[in-house]
Amino acid sequence: MTQGSATANPSVLVDIKGVKKHFPIRKGFFNKQVGAVRALDGVDLQVLEGETLGLVGESGCGKSTLGRVVLRLMPPTDGSIRVLDKDIVSLSDREMKDLRRHMQIVFQNPYASLDPRMTIGQSIAEPLEVHKVASGAALRDQVRELMKMVGLADAMFDRYPHEFSGGQRQRVGIARALALRPRLVVLDEPVSALDVSVQAQILNLLIDLRRELKLTYVFIAHNLDVVRYISDRIAVMYLGKIVELGTCNEVYEKPLHPYSKALISAAPVPDPDADLSGRIILQGDLPSPAAPPPACRFNTRCPLVQDICRTDEPALREITPGHFSACHFAESLLTVADESEKPAN
Repeated sequence: MTQGSATANPSVLVDIKGVKKHFPIRKGFFNKQVGAVRALDGVDLQVLEGETLGLVGESGCGKSTLGRVVLRLMPPTDGSIRVLDKDIVSLSDREMKDLRRHMQIVFQNPYASLDPRMTIGQSIAEPLEVHKVASGAALRDQVRELMKMVGLADAMFDRYPHEFSGGQRQRVGIARALALRPRLVVLDEPVSALDVSVQAQILNLLIDLRRELKLTYVFIAHNLDVVRYISDRIAVMYLGKIVELGTCNEVYEKPLHPYSKALISAAPVPDPDADLSGRIILQGDLPSPAAPPPACRFNTRCPLVQDICRTDEPALREITPGHFSACHFAESLLTVADESEKPAN
């Protein structure tokens, strides 16, 4: 298991079915729609209570959009999303406000997500005031407790965001997200803007908080080493679709989709003398989500492409228990992985 293993026999906290998010492309004097950017185009995914689910993929694959749609920060174009067994797509604003106490987000840019005119004490207190959880001395006590929880000194209470480092600002963002004791936290690239040493501190803090507060994380990132360190399961996204899903070890040790293999192959290796002859280099650029390739969306860059990949869209299938792949040749990749594990004679 990875650091932060999921609880035994977990229940489904988030159930996503057929979710689409299309952004219209408009042109002309009459602002006529001439197309759409298909940021999400039929996503099926479940998040289990108590786990950390990592979402990985290239920039533009739709992972941040999925995180925002799950919290209904933007409405989906189609599909259903159930959080805590409630269909959030059909909830009224009042019902959604009540549910937001249980689902929060930590944004990528720790400075842009904080109001520069508010002290950090005021920023952390804001969700408690909005939901009328505490006021007066009790409010200040809760804010100071949250600050202590994320490693911020009490003397920082009345300081402003510009007086802090990036890591300290992100701790403020985490404290703010945890103020209402949510059950689900979406972490949208929470360490990508930080120095490597600070990244490790924030990741360890997130792992400790998850255990202490029994949280569920959706961790969005493009750094595969970071995702491997913190996640229990990994969902690999490509052009608005999930192409592989499995436990952290399964996806890294036995990837069953050519795109996953290429991503893992491209991860930086700290050894300057390492043999990189087996590295997979994808040809071509990421296609436009406004005009994705037909059938398998990876067919324009896939080293294993065949005619069926251009005519039939592969379904996300369970290849081995708990390990899913949307590739026509996933079984062949599994055979190759199993053969490579056999000891040489």
